[in-house]
Amino acid sequence: MPKVYAVGAMKDMGSTYDLNMDLDTISTKKHLYGMGPYDKMKGEITVVDGKPYYASAFVDGAYVVDKNWNIKSPFFVYSNVGSWEVYTIEGDFNSVQNIQEAVAKMAKANGYDLEQPFAFKIKGEFDALSAHIVTPRLPEVEGYRDGIKSQKFSFEDTKGEFIGFYSEHHQGVFTHMDGFVHVHFLMKDKSFMGHLDEITTKGKTFKLYLPKK
Repeated sequence: MPKVYAVGAMKDMGSTYDLNMDLDTISTKKHLYGMGPYDKMKGEITVVDGKPYYASAFVDGAYVVDKNWNIKSPFFVYSNVGSWEVYTIEGDFNSVQNIQEAVAKMAKANGYDLEQPFAFKIKGEFDALSAHIVTPRLPEVEGYRDGIKSQKFSFEDTKGEFIGFYSEHHQGVFTHMDGFVHVHFLMKDKSFMGHLDEITTKGKTFKLYLPKK
């Protein structure tokens, strides 16, 4: 299974935001998938099949998505996935936890070792979801607004994909302390990208992509 690499750690984000990863230095960008904060918490980065999207939200109610390799991140997780196994998931998603459970269940049923971290994708149409884009916490950083650490955006009846990483051993590194997944949402037309917070969708069929073993 493709190896997952982690640089820096989520738990170290506090008073300093050392830029530990220069995305341009990742030597093999072919079929690269990855995610982390953009620069000194200026937004979000999601690399999808070798395309580096970054999003920022400096102005209330607005966001910007662009593509560039010349960007840095304080913590970053990535993997080169050349081919995927595709599985069908049917039912409801009412939380990011539900996504974690569905990914773990399907992976385990198909012989994946849940002790090893892996990337995944879920494609489909979603009834309602919200995602945030982090904003700078330091006054000297472009886009800083006092007291605002992120901006949340909500969408209904939207198509796109979740890009995620699953790990039972990287809490505080690239997953939050209370979960095993880190998930970003990329809209189908690539006009929005952010860190998935909430999801409500009923009775739908989704495609789950797991790295080919």
